[in-house]
Amino acid sequence: MWNEGDPRRELPSHEVAMGRSPGAEVVVLDDRVIEAASRAQPGVTNINVTKSSRLHIGPKFVSVTQNIDNTEVVKDLPLPRYLWDIAKSTTRAERLSCAAAIVVLAVCIILIVYFTVVSKKNVNNVVDVAPHDWYITRKMWLAPKFLDDDTTEFTPVKLIIIAHTVSPECHLFVNCAAEMANLQSYFSSHYQYNLPYNFVIGNEGRVYEGRSWKKIGAHTIGFNRCSLGVAFIGDYREGLPSYSKVTSLQLQRAQMLFDMGVELGYLDKDYRVVGAKDLASSYSPGANLYREIQKWPHYAHNDTFKDKSCEQIYNRASPPTSSTLRTLLSDINETSTLL
Repeated sequence: MWNEGDPRRELPSHEVAMGRSPGAEVVVLDDRVIEAASRAQPGVTNINVTKSSRLHIGPKFVSVTQNIDNTEVVKDLPLPRYLWDIAKSTTRAERLSCAAAIVVLAVCIILIVYFTVVSKKNVNNVVDVAPHDWYITRKMWLAPKFLDDDTTEFTPVKLIIIAHTVSPECHLFVNCAAEMANLQSYFSSHYQYNLPYNFVIGNEGRVYEGRSWKKIGAHTIGFNRCSLGVAFIGDYREGLPSYSKVTSLQLQRAQMLFDMGVELGYLDKDYRVVGAKDLASSYSPGANLYREIQKWPHYAHNDTFKDKSCEQIYNRASPPTSSTLRTLLSDINETSTLL
């Protein structure tokens, strides 16, 4: 390839290696030879290579693919350390907001516990003190005076009508006395008359004096003049989301009231008991209470008094026309809104 006078001929033998084979010349060059050749003048214009797959001329680009397995090892941390790490990674405003939320949650839990456990326990520990064991007069529950209550001419009374007040329950004397005052205020402000019932029985089992004995009530139109109206505090209509349930003590105290009336001569010894719904279109006294009074021995079955006048019930002659009209107007002016 080179002339005899070519200066590259003078290169050391360790930089150039030449070999000959039959029919072709083969030149093996390494990097140092190529570098020296690139500096020599004139440059190499042609290189003949035969049967060599490992020869490379010029810059060599190597593509390297490297696969790295990035495995993250998660170590379980104790809860306090975990919470502390989270707290350090938050801002001061976020920490204050979180603290405020925790305080509010704690207050809510304390209030729930108090009103569901502690408060209920305190109510159960309240001593229910009343002026009398079971019979509470108007003076005892601080009733206002009414001077326009008429006296019935039908004595002793043969008919007792049971109703319910459709009002909140009360299980302590102080609460029942307040409920009596509320009922009194309602009827006086809306209907301008006294409490319509002769007696009211509280959920705690005490009997509260309404219009009392011998007074005409305003509870059942057509029968007010010749009956005794007794109402149970609460709403005893079954099927409501929440309704009152009559207790054995309430029923017992009602019987005690009736026995006292017979003893004092206010009630006929053969008196009869009915529900308000037996005499008029009404839900009173509610299915729960109505079912219980039907078990009483003095309950009047088979609509004994329905569509009868007071005179017919007491086997008296009908009053004159003017007296009948006056009685009708009295009943119209004094009618309650029982459900």
